[in-house]
Amino acid sequence: MKISYQREFKHNYLIIDPEELLWQGYESHMMAKNQIDGILRFQIRQMDDGVRFHYEITSRQPLYRVLENRNVKAEEIRKLMIGIFGVLERMETFLLPESAILLEPEYLYINSDTFRVWLCLVPGLKRDFPEDFSRFLEYLLEKVDHQDKESVVLAYGLFQETRKDNYGMEDVMRLLQKEKDKPLNQNNEKEEKEEDRYSNQEAETVRREEFAKVYKNSQGGRSQDETERKKKRNNSGIQKESNQTGWKVCWERWKKHFFRKNKREKEAVPVRVPWEMMFQEEEEEHRSEFFQEIKPQIAQGREKETLSSDMSQGTVLLADFSSEPQQRILRALDSNGMDIPVLYYPFIIGKQENLVDFKLDRETVSRLHLKIDQVGDSYRIQDLNSTNGTMLCGRLLENNEEAELFAGDEISIARYRYRFE
Repeated sequence: MKISYQREFKHNYLIIDPEELLWQGYESHMMAKNQIDGILRFQIRQMDDGVRFHYEITSRQPLYRVLENRNVKAEEIRKLMIGIFGVLERMETFLLPESAILLEPEYLYINSDTFRVWLCLVPGLKRDFPEDFSRFLEYLLEKVDHQDKESVVLAYGLFQETRKDNYGMEDVMRLLQKEKDKPLNQNNEKEEKEEDRYSNQEAETVRREEFAKVYKNSQGGRSQDETERKKKRNNSGIQKESNQTGWKVCWERWKKHFFRKNKREKEAVPVRVPWEMMFQEEEEEHRSEFFQEIKPQIAQGREKETLSSDMSQGTVLLADFSSEPQQRILRALDSNGMDIPVLYYPFIIGKQENLVDFKLDRETVSRLHLKIDQVGDSYRIQDLNSTNGTMLCGRLLENNEEAELFAGDEISIARYRYRFE
């Protein structure tokens, strides 16, 4: 089975040479007569050397290209699974077999914004769909960010489900729904824990208040009975001697402690300073004086060395920092254009902010329009299934075509002209 690409006036096609496939069978006629949602639009074209299957892929990107430089998220995995399951259900209505699906990341097309799915259905193709689907989930598992626990758990759980004997898509969707409901249950558990925490805080507050009352009554080593007896004695006119002289005793104790502390500080042993620190300043002074004395001699010696080297073989540079890695740029040739610096490779240009390296916000520019890459010392340019095409030196590149790029070549990105420098 030979696969190629072709561009026709604002339409891009994926072309499959069916070879010995049963293209005259029921599947071909059903797909040609009906437009099935979620399946790439299908045409049969008679050529001089045989029949070709044409699939329209305009404004769509293969999954492998979207995930080439980023990870897949849990919500995107759910959208992919739901999209594939929906296509399978609609295929049953038209009596189309799932074995005809070319389920590979290179030929599974999506909308890069919404992750809507379009499958490539090849009439007469006989594939093992359960095994292909398991390999597809293994591919997604490799593209998951392993720091994202939700994505890893979801992808691994789906992959493990496909390794079971006689599994079905209903089992996969049931597991998908179960994983989707898990966060809700976890939120409920969190709310219950919060309620328990608040109730525990209230109980702790009550215990603290009770403890504060007991501590207040027993403060200073006096019990509640002693406090009551003291109040009775004061009311009856009895004055305790300790009440009269208590503040004096406290003052004498504090004064002794204060003066004893000052005495200890005065009699403290002085801190010993290492001998290296004691002579450090003197050494620095002598060193500076020494260099001041020999500085003229050093200057004279350097002048002599420079003159001798210039007379013999010229000035010798130990390191040359003048040469820096050459940075390429797409120089705008239109008056209203803006230069595009190519900072690294591969470098993708388009208008979808999250997927490109430079956002060229023009109506005629595709979401992923073109890619510039470096292979050794040479440069390559590739059209990424753009709607309005990419021109290199006046020649329109075919869909997904890759060509060699040289300095000074003129590039047209949907009629916006640049020069590669």
